[in-house]
Amino acid sequence: MSKQKAEKAPFFTCQRCGTCCEKGGPALHQEDRNLVESGRIPLKHLFTIRPGEIVRDNVKQTLVRAETDIIKIKGKKGTWCCIFLDTAQKACTIYEDRPLECRILNCREPEAMESLYIKNRLSRQDLLSSIKELWDLIQDHERRCSHDTVLKLSNPHGGRPDPDAQKRLDFIFNYDAHIRRLVIEKGKMDAELLDFLFGRPLAATIPQR
Repeated sequence: MSKQKAEKAPFFTCQRCGTCCEKGGPALHQEDRNLVESGRIPLKHLFTIRPGEIVRDNVKQTLVRAETDIIKIKGKKGTWCCIFLDTAQKACTIYEDRPLECRILNCREPEAMESLYIKNRLSRQDLLSSIKELWDLIQDHERRCSHDTVLKLSNPHGGRPDPDAQKRLDFIFNYDAHIRRLVIEKGKMDAELLDFLFGRPLAATIPQR
């Protein structure tokens, strides 16, 4: 690098305070696909925000409905703190294999992160569509338990929905819970994979009915 270019290069040194990691794990993008497929970021450490789910847009600082899958790294139990943060050392335990958002993030100059925030997000289809039976099951769950359907059936003005809508909602919530039990009991699936495969349980993501 020439002296002139070096002088123009922005100076930024991460202070390793851990604040960004404590606010939640990153969302994954296509550039992170190999990290997942190679096992460097295990599936059990991921969860999926499904289309239609209400989430906080950290760029717009408001609540929005997800338009696509958003695959994120889980937090430590009971917190949003990224599961890969060594809290004692304030250090990332997968630093050499950290995802794109972690590589780009500069808390002093957030523009770079804002420019890629919703672009080229990784999806469950990218990772699982080649496993036909599993992918068919996930698609069936999405059709039966979509957030769009649940929100349409729920009473937008508060209170309980009408009896017919309530019956459909009860069925959807029960099926969502049932399929999770089924893949563990019959499919011998690791329970830690469920939040990635089917998203978080509806009972945990939809306001109390």
